[in-house]
Amino acid sequence: MLVLSHPDPASLNHAIASRISTVFGEEGRPLWIHDLYAEHFEPVMENEELLRRFSFDDLYTHHVQHLREATGIILVYPDWWGMPPAILKGWIDRMLRPGLAFDFVGQEFLRKEKVPLLSGKKVLVISTTNETNPLSQEAMCHLWRERVFGYVGIEDVTFRILYGVREATRRQRRRWLTDLDELLRRWM
Repeated sequence: MLVLSHPDPASLNHAIASRISTVFGEEGRPLWIHDLYAEHFEPVMENEELLRRFSFDDLYTHHVQHLREATGIILVYPDWWGMPPAILKGWIDRMLRPGLAFDFVGQEFLRKEKVPLLSGKKVLVISTTNETNPLSQEAMCHLWRERVFGYVGIEDVTFRILYGVREATRRQRRRWLTDLDELLRRWM
């Protein structure tokens, strides 16, 4: 399952998603692609949806089905202000929630035990940034690994961060795209 979070179809992020689709196709592997902006994914979780632990939104239901069936999740997004775009944060809020990504079990009125529901899946996070210092992304990697995916039982998290995007030449961008092939084939 590929989740793309960039509004510009001419962006490097879209080129990355296209490359991923090509490699999966060459390997004969299925891939669900969700371009959150193109789909107009609603990132805001309303209180009613939170309380009932279910959404009547058909697009959301489609994402849930793919999340449950996928063996892996690939996130492709730009670093904006040291974070992913709000639409991706909203996707995380709505998708990685109780009843779908984790739950709490135990007797009523007693302390509950968290049970991760996405164990056995793997994640590949591909982020683009104008930053040139690799240390700038350490906190984000830790957040994804420990606070997001670790919380729901996903331990296999791989990162590929492309630094200095604004200053990158066309040649460098082409190299990034071809370098993805090997990474993806190892990750699959």
